[in-house]
Amino acid sequence: MKEKLFSIGEEVLGALLKKGADGGIVIPVHRDRTMIRFANNKITVVQSWSIIGVDFLCTFGRRRVIGRIEGLSEGAVKSSVERALAEAKLVPEDKEFVPIPEGNKYAERAAGEEIDPDRMSESANDAIDAALKEGAERVSGAFTGDITRRCILSSKGAEGYDERPSYELNVRAFKGEASGQGLSCATSIKFIDAEGAGREAGLIVRKGANFISWSEGKYQILLGPIIAANLIEHLGESASAFSVDAGLSCLAGKIGERIFSEDLTVIDDGSCEEGLSSRTFDDEGIKTRKNIIVEKGTVKGYLHNVKTALKFKTESTGNAGWIMPSPWNLVIEKGSIGFEDALEEIKNGLYIVSNWYTRFQNYSTGDFSTICRDGVFLIENGELKGALKGVRISDNIVRLFSSISAVCKERKWVRWWEVRTPAYLPAMVANDVRVTKAQGT
Repeated sequence: MKEKLFSIGEEVLGALLKKGADGGIVIPVHRDRTMIRFANNKITVVQSWSIIGVDFLCTFGRRRVIGRIEGLSEGAVKSSVERALAEAKLVPEDKEFVPIPEGNKYAERAAGEEIDPDRMSESANDAIDAALKEGAERVSGAFTGDITRRCILSSKGAEGYDERPSYELNVRAFKGEASGQGLSCATSIKFIDAEGAGREAGLIVRKGANFISWSEGKYQILLGPIIAANLIEHLGESASAFSVDAGLSCLAGKIGERIFSEDLTVIDDGSCEEGLSSRTFDDEGIKTRKNIIVEKGTVKGYLHNVKTALKFKTESTGNAGWIMPSPWNLVIEKGSIGFEDALEEIKNGLYIVSNWYTRFQNYSTGDFSTICRDGVFLIENGELKGALKGVRISDNIVRLFSSISAVCKERKWVRWWEVRTPAYLPAMVANDVRVTKAQGT
């Protein structure tokens, strides 16, 4: 497949340059994907895909055109190149134009693993059985396995091939009106803990069968890794220099300021071997690396591609995105307290497992709300006293992360459909979080 991708890339790049482009970057990508869906305690769907596409950027003077080719016949390549030429004439000149950067050549990185649907099916069944054993009545979810093969070629000499697997197992368990969630993510199926994910979902739903009344107000909250990952993802997006420049970031103008808890350190790492979105190179052919966004509560830097780096008078951080830089994998440094110890120290608060539908009322200030579900519990004197319905966090993301008083030492990878930037992080405790009731509860 590597040879085929390079051949496709050379064809597209050559056609762009032959038709008059000053420069270009071409990224052919091949993805093998298997998805196993399960519902009502049994596997219902097993699907596999094999998709090839080519993303390209080309420059004409001070103009840039970005495109994608999915039908890779000779005619499709020709028509896409001709369309890029036609569109280039309509694109206004970029006053902040940055040429394609000088390229590097990278050593090949192979995955060493193929997707095994039978083994994935066994894991899905293990998750179902574990959740039922803990007391769930119904179990649903999805298990997705990918192998992504990507190469890069540019007119400035960039050349590389990167091949990586990733797996996401998401389990939801149900009993009456109660629901629970567990998950396991890894870059190899041998590291997927299917029984653990099912057991976690089943345990939450068993504990959540007893619903109690509750009042709106401010609570100390133990954020489980799943909801913490969702909120950290939005913090990572705010670190994009594009978001900062567009006025859509709560971190704008904050470099060097301590605006969060000293217990919070946030790192973007596109180079770590365990990262589900790690890559050798970004979309501009720059080597990915570790970038500190927040260190002990202090904002240390933004994430850049070549264009934002020039505007901010710095260098690319290896996070391109031709349009905007973005994080690869968000890593939160672990704390020193165990999860059970953190729970025991909460006298009056909430334990929240997961959340859906996070929405920002103001990106620049960080005002947001999110619906909590699949496990919300009242805590009294370190014990879970009952489950709650209709819980909504309505707060400010800067204030929330400034209130972190404890970070647990156990970490896990989180990625699912509400968290697309993978995060490796622990549970954490936030103080005085404003909680309201969702409409209709």
